[in-house]
Amino acid sequence: MSSSQLSTTEVIALANEELAESSNGYRNSRRLQIVTFVISIGSIFASNRYAYIGALGALVTQAWSWRMRLQAGRQQALGDEGRMRGLLIDALGSTTEHIDLANLVQQVTPRARGRMAQSLDPDYFASKSPNGIRRLRDHLQENAFWGKCLYDAAAAKYTKFLIIFGIFAAIAAFIAIPFAPRGQSLTFARVLVTALTFGAALTQFNEISAWRSAKNKIEMVDRRLEALAGLSEKELQSRRIEALFAVFGDYCVATAMSPPIPKEVYLRERNRLNTLWRDRQKR
Repeated sequence: MSSSQLSTTEVIALANEELAESSNGYRNSRRLQIVTFVISIGSIFASNRYAYIGALGALVTQAWSWRMRLQAGRQQALGDEGRMRGLLIDALGSTTEHIDLANLVQQVTPRARGRMAQSLDPDYFASKSPNGIRRLRDHLQENAFWGKCLYDAAAAKYTKFLIIFGIFAAIAAFIAIPFAPRGQSLTFARVLVTALTFGAALTQFNEISAWRSAKNKIEMVDRRLEALAGLSEKELQSRRIEALFAVFGDYCVATAMSPPIPKEVYLRERNRLNTLWRDRQKR
């Protein structure tokens, strides 16, 4: 696949599929953390050497989870870069950075390249403005609107998950105190699995915090872009172009600081947000 053959919609589709790969990696990582928790609970009630076998199993699954998160983070970085390049190309015209775009295309996963065709959407951007700074402003504000809503939805969903996880962990701990087998030789194994369970919960808490922080930052981006909505192409180029590119930088930082939106959250919210965006554009 040559980058010179890719249209704007193809670059966007490729980036979105790479972000979907990243989202799947984060989702599988969360599932492994649940496995870590289940193994940890089992090892607390085990006796003798079986407690250490459980502790070792929990350590392996948690290490695997962390490895998947690192890979998902690299995929997210590629997806975000592709999405930003696609946005700029669509708004401002063809790119002269063909080598960088070619490198990006070659680095994405084969699965993302294979699924690119099914994600093509000629109407991905709602803006009807011609190529230029105003079209860039329109794209940024549309993405900011979607971002702040989806980050809020993702944080709300996984906050509920974390609360449920915490309740089960607390119940397991209270049961374990009177009923777990005694023995100083088992102390290290139980401390280890407790630490791993706490680490899994802390990882999820950090994700939720990142989504909420990104939502707040992008909401501010949306407000700053709204202040530029009434300006013409000429006015944006002559008087406010620095402000627009400053907002663009803030938007890139906000989207890079949190995990990608889980696919199930996007699919659940897509129709509602499309309707809300169309209603907003009519005002």
